[in-house]
Amino acid sequence: MKFLVRFIILIFLSVVTTAGFAQSSATKKQKEADAKQEKLKKEEKIAQEKGVKRHWKGQDKATRKRMKATLKKNKKANRTKKWSAKKKKQ
Repeated sequence: MKFLVRFIILIFLSVVTTAGFAQSSATKKQKEADAKQEKLKKEEKIAQEKGVKRHWKGQDKATRKRMKATLKKNKKANRTKKWSAKKKKQ
């Protein structure tokens, strides 16, 4: 009986330690993959901004003025709503 208990404990501990080592290596690879993904996202954002600037430069003055007004209007419309105390009571 003691032999069986010791054997089960030995197997359990070996599985637990093996799983612990396997997770640490996977975590390191996952961190590397996340860092690579983050770098790609930054490069994509920079390229997007560069493209927008190029588009704006290609427009004449009146068009740029309309684009700026539209951008302001869209930002204002997409803001989160701030409810006043009167509206909360109703």
